[in-house]
Amino acid sequence: MKEHNKYYRPIWTCGRYNDKAQAAIYYNLIAGMSYFFESYSAKVIGEILSVPRNGEFSIEAIAAKLNIAMESLEPFFVQLEQMGIVSSVFPTEEIIADYRKRISDYNCQQQQSVERTTQEKLPYAISNAEQLYTEKVGGITSVMFELTYRCSEKCIHCYNEGATRNDEEISTRGDREELTFDDYKRIIDELYEQGLIKVCLTGGDPFSKSFVWELIDYLYNKGIAFDVFTNGQRIVNDVERLANYYPRLVAVSIYSGIAKVHDFITRIPESWKKSMSVIRQLSDLAVPMNLKCCVMRPNVKSYYMVADIAKQYGAVPQFEISLTDSIEGDRCVSKYLRMTPEQLEIVLRDDNVALYVGKEAPNYGGQSKPMDQNPCGAGDNSFCITPEGNVIPCCAFHTLFGNLREYTVSEVINNNKELSYWRGLTLNDYEECGRHDYCAYCNLCPGNNFIEHGTPLKAAEVNCSLAKVRYELAQKMMQGYDPLNGKTVRERLAELRDYTPSEIKREMSLNYSDTRLKVGG
Repeated sequence: MKEHNKYYRPIWTCGRYNDKAQAAIYYNLIAGMSYFFESYSAKVIGEILSVPRNGEFSIEAIAAKLNIAMESLEPFFVQLEQMGIVSSVFPTEEIIADYRKRISDYNCQQQQSVERTTQEKLPYAISNAEQLYTEKVGGITSVMFELTYRCSEKCIHCYNEGATRNDEEISTRGDREELTFDDYKRIIDELYEQGLIKVCLTGGDPFSKSFVWELIDYLYNKGIAFDVFTNGQRIVNDVERLANYYPRLVAVSIYSGIAKVHDFITRIPESWKKSMSVIRQLSDLAVPMNLKCCVMRPNVKSYYMVADIAKQYGAVPQFEISLTDSIEGDRCVSKYLRMTPEQLEIVLRDDNVALYVGKEAPNYGGQSKPMDQNPCGAGDNSFCITPEGNVIPCCAFHTLFGNLREYTVSEVINNNKELSYWRGLTLNDYEECGRHDYCAYCNLCPGNNFIEHGTPLKAAEVNCSLAKVRYELAQKMMQGYDPLNGKTVRERLAELRDYTPSEIKREMSLNYSDTRLKVGG
């Protein structure tokens, strides 16, 4: 046991304690870990969180205040120090730099030396500290801020309003009255009263917003954990500045290990080079990192290289194979960029892909959905807020609950008939979803339903088409078929035809963006 009881709360931590629920969440933001505590353990964490970052406290004072025996607290604090969420020495700049290096080295070594099995990769039955805290405390615990739809890239698959697909079109991304910094400060304060613990900053690219650094500083000083989704173009020289605010996660969009393929998708020359520079710097500074990659026809033969990059830099690859059409009703992504069934079958055999189909997954990837539950949790404990302040369930589901320029958070959330209606829906209320064999293989997104039909209750073609391919592949594999033909995923991808670029033009349909739900159907 330690002979003294003085500790420090490290600068790389944040969290929140709820006294009524006696629950706490505490983040080690360098290691990318979150921890849930309840009962007396949570009370102790609450006392630690009351100390400023790098502030000093003693076990003795906490023991006296909470009437807990020192003998009980001492081994607990040994565990907390092993987690990196308290420190028995003052976290100097040298100690912080050394901790970053150790975590960075560990992350890279883990990714490169430990080969996970397919079973370990599959994302089933996930539970984490944030989920446990939310279940215990309730309220609005997570919010996504779409700060702006302006962006330093012009990705051909972008679903945001005003985005363009070719250089002849004129972007209208910035044609909206966006929230001010004062608006955000008020909204964050109101959300904090509702239970907020985490914010995601996205866009567009959040660093296209003029006051993004002031907003990050406000979140940091408020003790709110924050994620950043970015392409990295505007922070090549500011990565250390970002790292010193200790983001919970930085997700960087990267579409291939081949620069010209990535740059074709972003339509910005040298964008791959800049994004890779940011990835390397984030890795060196041990900033928790995801590499986000949408898989489509232009990069289907080389998307897997993103997993190699992630492995090299201690990041987590995140592949999205269900391309979403434009929020404003442009269907060109489905027409021009969606993978063919042949391509999709091969990619579905990649166990780095969340929608993997194979014998290692329960029912070859099929999961039946409870008909008496809402299949989507958006709009329950989490929301998205658009650049102009519209409150929507999530970034892919643009139905309007209210505007935070006109109303407070409480006024939008409380006694909201559309929100109450949405929260009360179950899969039984949907017209077709959940009623077919292939529905077990559907990555059901009510937002896609809404984009296509103006209601979450009618099945979207983009959802059904992927579900049918997954279902049919699973059925064939149960009979011995495998699209890999005894080869690896990479070998089969190499056999595919090279992509032939074609002009991507708008295919406009009806625009249901930011309209309200029709209550009752």
